[in-house]
Amino acid sequence: MFKRVLIFVTAMVLVLAIGVTAASAEWIKTGDGHPANGRAAADHGSDLVGYAYYGEQVQPEGQSVNGYTYLVDKGFWVLTKFLINHDPGEFVPGTNKGTNEGGSGSSGGSSGGSSGGSSGQAQGGDSAEFNAAKWVTPYPVTTYHKRSSGVINMRWAPNKKAVLIQSYNPGTTLTVLCELKTWSLVQDPETGKVGFIRSDFLQK
Repeated sequence: MFKRVLIFVTAMVLVLAIGVTAASAEWIKTGDGHPANGRAAADHGSDLVGYAYYGEQVQPEGQSVNGYTYLVDKGFWVLTKFLINHDPGEFVPGTNKGTNEGGSGSSGGSSGGSSGGSSGQAQGGDSAEFNAAKWVTPYPVTTYHKRSSGVINMRWAPNKKAVLIQSYNPGTTLTVLCELKTWSLVQDPETGKVGFIRSDFLQK
């Protein structure tokens, strides 16, 4: 008898846990298709510790604090306005919409630039670049520079005046996530950093 009760209680706990998880799941939707920045604290000035990608399902926890929500599965904070209660579908370049546009998000209305910063350069970029953007199956590339002593810059937007994220020496392996007109959205597999690099500085 005790064994049957134990099995029943265990099953009920699992059902409740699954129900809570499903109810709390939300998705990332940024206005430009970029990843949303993950912060160490609920403050724009806190350390950037990771990214939550457009269309990614996440697990928010607790109430919004200072415009940020904590993602328990990621271990960092993102702007609450980037959370919606349905899958946005694949991002459509040149628009601020996904392919599954539906009801409004449960956590904050329309989205702005994914960087969440005050710099227009970090959120902007050349619209012609974004209009030509196409998501690809991620593939590895190597940074290239015609001068062996040159460096290759990763930036917040596909614009040489955009905020610099990091500089790389020639021969560094990165992963291309999206191809634009003359730039590529890449990720550093070592650090997880994501940004834009001119495509002519990348070799397959």
